[in-house]
Amino acid sequence: MKRLHIFNPKAGGGHSPELLTKGAANGEETYVTSGVGDAENYIFKICSERPETHFVVYGGDGTISEAANGIIKAGAGKRNLLSVVPAGTGNDFVRSFPEKDAIYEIDAIRYRAYSDNEFKNFLYEKYAVNILNFGFDSRVVRKTSSYKKIFAGSVAYIAGVADTFFKKLSENWKIELVDENGVKETLNKEFTLALAANCRYYGGGFCAAPLANTSDGLIDFISIGKISRGAFVKLISDYKKGVHLNPATKSPYSKFEKYMTYKRCTSIRISGISDLCADGEIDAAGSVEISIAPKVLRIAT
Repeated sequence: MKRLHIFNPKAGGGHSPELLTKGAANGEETYVTSGVGDAENYIFKICSERPETHFVVYGGDGTISEAANGIIKAGAGKRNLLSVVPAGTGNDFVRSFPEKDAIYEIDAIRYRAYSDNEFKNFLYEKYAVNILNFGFDSRVVRKTSSYKKIFAGSVAYIAGVADTFFKKLSENWKIELVDENGVKETLNKEFTLALAANCRYYGGGFCAAPLANTSDGLIDFISIGKISRGAFVKLISDYKKGVHLNPATKSPYSKFEKYMTYKRCTSIRISGISDLCADGEIDAAGSVEISIAPKVLRIAT
């Protein structure tokens, strides 16, 4: 299987294409992306033209997501491989694949977004391979992007967190879940944040979904209801470490029970959101339908 090296020069604040030429073996193909969406479009084209390819992607989680969407949308997940050379800011996706020289056959999260709260005005359908998140975390990403026009690096992120933290933390959402046993549940209240996870990490090392399994055909859903700023600060450290869920009981530890819901789901519908963040990238949405696409991608480490 021939390898094709794809490099995003903007990932992680910008890199020299020399990284690509050093990483690519002599005689192997290389491609430098030109902007947002280019990796997905190029990989879709290659998948449509060739029987099989081993794509080696140099970039962050957003670039990886584009590559995965190109492969999945071409229906080529079974006959192609995707490898990642982390070159982004967070590099959270690769944390879920610690074994070296292995091939993982993984699920993806399919999501359909609508501009309204009634699932009527369809916007787009995409796939996330890491995590979809909503609420506080998503707003931080959006604010940080705005502050990057003023500040550099971590300063922009700190400004984004502060801007979000000292404004209204919660939003009114309606969430409809179907769990692994086919049981339906509706949650209709104020939420601070929620996430639908295929992998375990997001936000530059937050182990938000410590029980997630990339090939179990299920979505790990975690939500935090209305919470005070004081409680938020007290709990955030354990949340980052991934010690908010008990692996034996598959339920939140006692200190989180008041605020947290955890379900392993086959489908989710959320309405009332202001936007969503998919694999670290902001997308517009008022409501979203989420389902699992089982074993549609092969990751080579």
